[in-house]
Amino acid sequence: MKKTTYIITLITAILLIGCGNTDSSDTPTDTVLSDEVNDAASIDETQPANDESVSTVSDSTDITENMDKKETESDVSGIDAKTKTDTDADETSLPEYTVTSLEETKTMYATDSVNVRIGPSTDYDIIGGLKRGQEITVTGQADTLWYEVMYGEDKAFISDKYLQDEKPIEELAAVPDTKANENTQQNPEEAQTPSPEAKTQQPVTEVKNVAGVIFVGDSRFVQMQNSVGENSCTWIAESAKGYKWFNENAIARIDNNVGSGSKILINLGVNDVGNLQKYISLVNTKANEWVGKGATVYYSSVNPVWENPYVTEEQVEYFNSQMQANLNENVHWIDSHSYLNSVGYRLVDGLHYSTETYQTLYAYYMSCM
Repeated sequence: MKKTTYIITLITAILLIGCGNTDSSDTPTDTVLSDEVNDAASIDETQPANDESVSTVSDSTDITENMDKKETESDVSGIDAKTKTDTDADETSLPEYTVTSLEETKTMYATDSVNVRIGPSTDYDIIGGLKRGQEITVTGQADTLWYEVMYGEDKAFISDKYLQDEKPIEELAAVPDTKANENTQQNPEEAQTPSPEAKTQQPVTEVKNVAGVIFVGDSRFVQMQNSVGENSCTWIAESAKGYKWFNENAIARIDNNVGSGSKILINLGVNDVGNLQKYISLVNTKANEWVGKGATVYYSSVNPVWENPYVTEEQVEYFNSQMQANLNENVHWIDSHSYLNSVGYRLVDGLHYSTETYQTLYAYYMSCM
């Protein structure tokens, strides 16, 4: 169509020239014709370029979209892959194990400060810990030899290297009074002297001779026996002992010595105040038997302690209050804890007493029977 117009215009121009029309006013017509020709040529030349440009833009958009899509897919895939890899790594880094449950749970004690973990090796997270001497209920043992325990209401694990059947405690030999006095000078808070207001009792100074007395206890009774010297009492006492020893060893020895007129005095608990209910149950049961054989049964309160790694005075006082409230009528309670607080006493290491204090306490026990 454009070419037809061009031809007609060209013919008209020739005819005008042929007619001798040379008016200068025709010059703009040439210019216009030239512009139209140029415009037409320009359109014809740029059309393919525009098509190509559109095509290029379209292709570029498609490529960009495809690249964006691939990058997005790559990022998501990368995250999933990393997460899965990390998860797999975590799972594979923790060793597998099996646990053999005990037929009966048992109480064990930490030999030192030790971590409690969610699995039976150091690869597992720590969820708590035990202090030296703290007891724990053991329910099983893993094939790694670590013990499965009840930690609160959950199952957890502790290294077998840090648990044992007996509560650990460092025992000291009986300390002479001279050494005790030196310790008191360095640690005056360990020498407990009552104020005049608190001194409601006079110390027993004369030892009463009582036949058939059976003393049952831990290191405090071992040291008391050494402090009082030769006497007619039967001593069933061993250092660092508690309920387990009382149940499995001492009971049988008491049974072999008890008879009509026997006076059984028990003083246990400072090494394992956590076994309170077990003590109450066993003492009540055995007291009924011993009384039936003609014996009299006494339980002495756990005596005062000072700062030490094993037991606090608050724990001692709670143990005493519960024992006194729950022992039956066949058990006579001796409140030696209050007696010592009243007359005064001397501790040499936070748990054990001077020879003089042991002698004072022995005289008081004998006066109570």
